Amino acid sequence: MLLAFTDQGTGPVVVLLHGFPLSRAMWAGQIREWSGSYRVIAPDLRGHGESPAPDAVYTMDLMADDVVELLDGLGLAEPVVVGGLSMGGYVALALALKHPNRVRGLMLVDTRAAADEPETARRREENAKAVLAAGHPGAMVETMLPRLFSRSTFRRRPGIVPPIQAVMAETTAAGVAGALRGMACRPDRREQLREIACPTLVAVGEEDVISPPDEAKAIAEALPDGRLAVIPLAGHLSPYENPEAFDAAALAFLRDLHPHA
Repeated sequence: MLLAFTDQGTGPVVVLLHGFPLSRAMWAGQIREWSGSYRVIAPDLRGHGESPAPDAVYTMDLMADDVVELLDGLGLAEPVVVGGLSMGGYVALALALKHPNRVRGLMLVDTRAAADEPETARRREENAKAVLAAGHPGAMVETMLPRLFSRSTFRRRPGIVPPIQAVMAETTAAGVAGALRGMACRPDRREQLREIACPTLVAVGEEDVISPPDEAKAIAEALPDGRLAVIPLAGHLSPYENPEAFDAAALAFLRDLHPHA
């Protein structure tokens, strides 16, 4: 699939994968700040942003293959750093396991390695059907917002919430349903974490209630070469809620991978 994407800067390549139901717009701050030293590539995953939204189940492996196809199209055969938030983290994890030769380093941000609980998977299917029936994700977006952002963000920086809400509301019904169904059927990756040999940064918002810090800590400890960064004053969208702290942790990790960048 031909994905829409941003490609900015020169230097070692960093690929950033957004969460659900967002777009590459969530990485605007990182693209701006990091592209002075790195080539930052941020695609819209299938069904999101400006990328096509076919009527299908978007499995994490399928979306990982889309990203590899994009890298192939750009002539990037050498291993790159891949970072993903939430659903993007599921895709990054799938990519690292399915195409390990393409990944130089991994950033798993506000994400999980476990599969959905049956009840969670059932709710995703209910939401998929409701969004398709409505023709838009409006009601689902309203219920998601309070859990995406930390209480600190709502108190300190409420103005950053509406832009994310607008991006979510623009996601097509087909895209939302395809991603929901793909996340619901994703496998449990916890036992496979030991197979990931590349250096990995596991970052999590201190107030993330969707993929909490304890879960991130367990992922970092299960990885052969994992490090944990807990981002203060942030929830499930830590790179967007507290970009200063997230960027400091991510850029330190990237500098260790590429000392001369």
